[in-house]
Amino acid sequence: MAVRSQILSKAIKLFSQRGFEAVTIDEVAAVADVGKGTIYNYFATKEDIIVAFMVDLEANMAPQISRFRQERRSVHRALADYVLLHFRLKEPYHAFVRVFLAQMFMDTDRFLPYMVEMQKYIDPPLQSLFTTFEKRGLLRADIDVSQLIMSFKTMHLGLTALWAVEGPPFQQTAKVVREQMQFFTQGILRKTQ
Repeated sequence: MAVRSQILSKAIKLFSQRGFEAVTIDEVAAVADVGKGTIYNYFATKEDIIVAFMVDLEANMAPQISRFRQERRSVHRALADYVLLHFRLKEPYHAFVRVFLAQMFMDTDRFLPYMVEMQKYIDPPLQSLFTTFEKRGLLRADIDVSQLIMSFKTMHLGLTALWAVEGPPFQQTAKVVREQMQFFTQGILRKTQ
């Protein structure tokens, strides 16, 4: 596993510095101090490196998201904390996130299969979180949870773009995230008498 982590770390650093297209597998192998074939033992393409990196970030979030459900946080707070946790985990990779977003928006057709693959890891924790809200009777009954998750992910992507553009120290991002989650939840919460 150490070799895989080394490859991921060095590749992400190169992508951050020079952009995705400019970096070759040969260069990743050189800075990771492994053979090119070793990289292909772990990753078939450069895009697979990105997917693996993003999946690892999601895996690191899973235990904390589980706590959001167990702590019975308000929907507004849980969703804001979810987005802000993403940003904290991505902060050391801010430059990479900017490169990734630019590549994703500029070459959507090429990146679409990889984005679909990433959803397999992003969706289950969100499904679990929103299902918990639903079971607690917090969500309107007329809203399909899968549509709600898609709306949330769309908003999250927009907030991620704001975060990427703003850059450190991200003073406005946290404020905007909390405001947006407040607005979002006003439309999805079950009205109490």
